[in-house]
Amino acid sequence: MERSLNDEQIIKDILTSEKNMAKMYMDAILESSCPNMRDTLGQVHMDVADDQYSCFKYMEKNNLYPIEYAETQKLDTTIQKFSSLQS
Repeated sequence: MERSLNDEQIIKDILTSEKNMAKMYMDAILESSCPNMRDTLGQVHMDVADDQYSCFKYMEKNNLYPIEYAETQKLDTTIQKFSSLQS
């Protein structure tokens, strides 16, 4: 019996795979002691994160990933809170 996946199932699988790859690359970066390897893994990690975001945007556009946006004031407060941690 052959079963085929629909577009929603396929994009959800791709999104999940991209998220898992991003986590694995981050683990590899954190475990690497070689600066060149860390840089290479960091670049690949960003590529995977960009691919994941593209999947998300596709899903959002096609009503496959409904989200509720935060209020501007709450968002600004949170950004300020975490910005102060950088230094």
